[in-house]
Order: sequence, then structure tokens, then C-alpha cells
Amino acid sequence: MDHRHPHPESLPFIFGAQYYRAPTPEPACWEYDHRRMKQLGFNHVKYWVQWRWAHRGEDRFHWDDLDRLMDLAAANDLAVTLNIICDVAPVWLYDKYPDAKQIMRNGSVIQPYANGCRQIGGTPGPCYNHPGALAERQKFVAAAIEHFRPYPALSMWDVWNEPEQSFPSRTLSDPGSLVCYCEHCRRGFQQWLTKKYGSIERLNEVWGRCYEQWNQVEMPRSRDSLQDFVDWREFHLDTMTAEAAWRLEYARRLDPRRVSYLHVVPSTTEPFSCVTCVDDFAIAEHCQVFAATMNGAPTWTTQMLGAARGRVAYNVESHMNHGSTSLHQRINGMNDLLRDFLPQIGLGIKGFLFWQYRPETLGVESPAWGLVRLDGGDRPITKAVAEFWAKLRPHVPAVFRSNPPRPQIGIWKSRKNEIFGYATCGRFQPLAESIDGHLQTLYWNNYAFRIVSGQMLEGDDLEDLKLLIMPGCYYVTAQEAKVLDQWVRRGGVLLNEAHLAAYSDCGRHSRIIPGCGLAESWGIREIDSTASHHLKLAAADMTTAGFDNLPEDVKKALKDFGATGGQFFPIRLRVGGIAWGSDRYAMLEGEGWQREGTFDDAANCIMSREIGKGAVYYCGTNIGRGAKKDAAGLLALLRTAIQRAGLAPILGAQCAEPGAVRVDVLLDGGRPRFITIVNRTDREQELRLEAVAGTWRELISGEPWWLDGKPIKLPARFAGMLIGASGLTQP
Repeated sequence: MDHRHPHPESLPFIFGAQYYRAPTPEPACWEYDHRRMKQLGFNHVKYWVQWRWAHRGEDRFHWDDLDRLMDLAAANDLAVTLNIICDVAPVWLYDKYPDAKQIMRNGSVIQPYANGCRQIGGTPGPCYNHPGALAERQKFVAAAIEHFRPYPALSMWDVWNEPEQSFPSRTLSDPGSLVCYCEHCRRGFQQWLTKKYGSIERLNEVWGRCYEQWNQVEMPRSRDSLQDFVDWREFHLDTMTAEAAWRLEYARRLDPRRVSYLHVVPSTTEPFSCVTCVDDFAIAEHCQVFAATMNGAPTWTTQMLGAARGRVAYNVESHMNHGSTSLHQRINGMNDLLRDFLPQIGLGIKGFLFWQYRPETLGVESPAWGLVRLDGGDRPITKAVAEFWAKLRPHVPAVFRSNPPRPQIGIWKSRKNEIFGYATCGRFQPLAESIDGHLQTLYWNNYAFRIVSGQMLEGDDLEDLKLLIMPGCYYVTAQEAKVLDQWVRRGGVLLNEAHLAAYSDCGRHSRIIPGCGLAESWGIREIDSTASHHLKLAAADMTTAGFDNLPEDVKKALKDFGATGGQFFPIRLRVGGIAWGSDRYAMLEGEGWQREGTFDDAANCIMSREIGKGAVYYCGTNIGRGAKKDAAGLLALLRTAIQRAGLAPILGAQCAEPGAVRVDVLLDGGRPRFITIVNRTDREQELRLEAVAGTWRELISGEPWWLDGKPIKLPARFAGMLIGASGLTQP
């Protein structure tokens, strides 16, 4: 067995809560709270091991509080995850290494401070490239593992809580807050570039510079020059991945009996982007299991599961009880819990830890987040959690071994393209909304999909993939384009948005679009393009006899758009109806290509063609972001591509109101064992499941459900899990 990938049979379905972030909850609460967690049926608890709190002198450690907590966990049959926290550096570190502090782009030195989630101070920690600070982190991590590994209650090591380079750069509302610009990063960046480009001449060619030696290379401070900025952020991404790798290696080497992982806030472009945070796909490769902070589905969950790539995946920080001093948490009950957890289970999540059990009394996160009141008494969510777990627990072995079918639709999400997108417009929103438009439309219309990284595309790691969607695909590497062409010709179906590979890793904009040779290979060109804000419709377009003969929805869309331009513009689809483009408008031309959509009835905006054994649907706009205006047209186009790829909704699910209901299935031995269903609307919905039959039983109510392909009435806001399938009627 690969030591990095334990067999699922050896792993638990975890259910519990994070409990201790020193110094709260206070010791007077501990015994009662642990007894209550056991009464609630919990099997797991998490404690923080904080660098500043535990490593109080260079050679002096404080473990007393955690020692007592480990004993309490054992006494109450609670397995423990210890979460190592290194982003709270001890005071003595900066006395020893004054130059270890991170430096922002604007030259400001980040002084250690306390904030709402790091009450003990020392955040955001030292520069990750400072060798002295690295040695001290390694010393602390090793000491923590060696001290706690004898405890029988210890089950897992979480070696990094929500990896993030530096809190000030989380949203980049001020680009000057980007880090780190210290001398250690400068030297590290030069070494990274040497490895990537090989020669200073090659670097000059790509960047457009005239350096004569490596030590002349400067740290990029402007987004506008593009390629050097992409390289600069990728260097920091690789730094973060290297940090994750050594922490996980320490845990595996020093305590090989325990599972080791880290947990991310999924990098979904906003606010945890690869520009400011981590590459989930790269970091997950070093984990035995993968985990995340998550709320519900689909965005965070599908991103995290895509990065996990088949590893057992946990939600180890459920934030459904979020709030603050100024905005206290909601009064959550059973239906809130079901609507949050069941979709995650349906997608393949294998356990949950709440953040957190008892509300803290320090800072602005109090009195929210807790499963219980400040005084330890039950809240409505406390009772709901106990009931939910009592109902689910008998089925946990089957849930753990059951998995959703492997998705055959992929959504491309490249870190290079993401950095490029930020560099060109100074914000993440356009690309984030393009990706999320496709993601939400597929999810709420019951299609299975997964996130595909740029590295996966470059490596032709597209196993079983039949349809690939590429939102906002401006920056595409030459290798990605080569693989993409080969994959399509082998039978893949591609749906891409405007300006495919218009910029690549050669450091230049392409003179012909699509770039990287795809225009020549596929016989298509973007013959001209403009921003959607410049578009206009001539008055004649809305007065001719041809206009009068258009369907009413098309006429309304054209009239609403008028001659003013804007972010969104209407595209008349060949299959009928209107799709909405956003931001970009490219006019397409290609011999043998079929028109799928047009803005003005004169030029092609969406075209399709068979290429080899596959097909390409080329959109001359950001049609995913256009779904913010109305998703119906995007759904119509996606269904055309999905049908061309030979795919169908999960269990043949059909809902009378598109986008209203989500269905997921978990297969045990290839046969349906669990079905999760969520109606997100305030209206009763009619659902038909055509590919499954038999008698099922609902998890919470215990009521029988007979599935025979006939319509099912779902109450408003319904969330449920059906148990005990008896066979598929079709593949």
C-alpha cells in the first residue's frame, strides 16, 4: 500500500466538532463539554496546537492544556485530530530573526498582530522563504508530533489550517498588499526562474527583457506586463506547495500510524484565489486524505473533490453556524442541516466536523459559530445534529464505501489563466462568474461534473472525460492546446468561451485566435472582437418584417437590449431561445462550421463543428457569466453539447422546473444505494427519476418511497436521503 494513500477501509466516517483554540473554551468547560459531545454521539473532536501558544521559548514548550484534553477525549471515546497552526509566530522568533517578517508590494513590513480568528497574536507568521523561520517551524512541528504520538486517542494530523500566504492579500482590493517582496523571496524567485527557463536568454525572450545575468532579475510589481506577474505568483504557489509537502512528510515519518492531511478553503477564485492562496490540486497530491472548510454545495465541494482526485474527502470545518458579534448566527434546525450536509454526502464527502462546538468568548467571532450556547446549553441545532447522526450512523459503513459515479464532464480551471485574469482586469469577479455560471447550471440540472486543472490538461489526465468546458480561457499553454487538439480528435467534445489561447506561455498575445495553432488545426478564426459595452443594434433590426416573425422571448430580449450596449447582450440560438453573452463579443468564421448563435443575424457568435471523432462548440463570448442575466440559454447550449457527448442527467432526472432540484446517487458495488434530493425553491416541485426503480426509505422520516419512473411530488425546500435501491432500469 502506498503510505500516502491509506485504504478507505482503514479510515473512519468522522462526525464531531472543533473544540479548542487556546485559550478558549476555558478549562472549567472541558469536562462537561466532552461528556455532552459523547452523549450527542460524536466520534471525533479537533484541537489546535498553536505555535505561539505552545512554543513559548526557543527551547521551551507548553503542552499541559492539550495533555489534559487528550485524556478527556480518551475517557469519552472521542478520536482526536490535532491541527498544527504555524501562522501565529512566537514573539521570540522575530527577536531572533528580525528580517523574517513578510513585506508587501508597497514596501510595508507586516508586523505581527492579533485578529478575530488569531486572538493570541503573531499572525500572519513569517515569510515562507526565510530559512531560519523555516527551521524553527520544523522544530515546532517535530516537537508536537513527538510529544502527542503516544496518546491513544490521537487519530489524525491536520498539519495546516486553511493555507494562505497572508491575510492582507486575501481579496487584493489593494494590490499593494501582495506578498512577499523580501530578499529571501527575491533570491528564491531567481532560482525558480533558472529552473523553469534554463537560460537568461530564454527568460528575456519570453518576458521581453534584456537582463545579462540572473541576479539582475527583479521581482514584478505591476500586473500589466502579464507573463512576469504570472511567473511571480506561480513561484509563491510552489513555495506554499513545498511548505505543505514538508509538513505532511514530517507527520508521515514521525507518526506513520496516524493519517495526515491538511485542509483548505477551496480555491474558487473569490476570495481564496490561487493568486493569494494555494493550488488545491498541487497540495492535495501530498495528502493521504483531503479536507476543506465548506458550506453546502456545489462550488466549494466540487472544487475540493476535483482536487482530491479520488482521495477520501472530509469537511472538517462546517461553517453553517457562522456569525459575529454584530451579526449573530441563524437559528438553524433539522432542515437547515439536511440542506447543507446531504448535498455534500451525495457528492462524496465522508465526514463532518463543525466549527465549532462551544462559541468563543474572545473577539468578534463570539457569540456565533457554536453548536451550543455560550453557557453550554442546547440550541435547536444541537438537537438536530444529535437526531441526524442517530439516523445516519447505522448506514455509515455503507455510505463510506458507496461513491458517486465518476463524472464525465469537466470544467477547466487553470491557475495560470486565473492569475492572468486578475492581471488583466485587477479583480477576480469576471472569471469567477464565468466558471460558476457553468458550474451552477450543470449542478442544478443534475449533471455530474468535476473540476479539471491546467496541470491535468497539460498531462492529458482526462480519463473518462467526454465533455470539457473552458470558461474565460484566454491564457492557455502550448502544451494544453496540443493535448486539447488531440483529445478532441480522439472523440472529446469541447465547449470553450471567447479568445481561446489568445495568450500563451510564450509571453505573447496571439496574432490569430484561437492561438497555439488551434485556428489552423480546426479551421476557425475570431475575425474581429469588441467589448460588449460597444455593441448596438440598428433600429432597423427591430422594425423589419423578419423581426415581427421572431418568437416573443427573442423580440423582448432584443428590445430590452436596444441600442445602448452593456455587460450582457442577447444571442439568438439555433435551437431556439436566447442565451446571454457577457463582456466580450467575437465574430467567428470557419469553413464547415455551423452557426449555433448570432447577435445581429449577420455574424456568427457561437459555432460548432465535428473535429476528428469529436466536436467543438466555440463561443465568442463569456456565456457562463451571461447566465447571471438568465441561465436558460446557457442550459440549452450545454444540453446540445452534452447530447453530442452521449451523456445524460444523473439517474435520468427530469424536473418540471429547470434548475430547481438536485439529485445525487451513491453506488455500492455499481448499484444505487443512496439518493440525495434537494428542492431549493419555495414551491412544490415535480421530479421524475427514469433510471432507477424499487422501494426506498427516507433517512429522517423513515417513510417508504416507491420509484417507478412516474413523477414524484417534492415539498418546498425539501432535503432528504433515500436508502435501499433495488436496481437500475438503464445504464
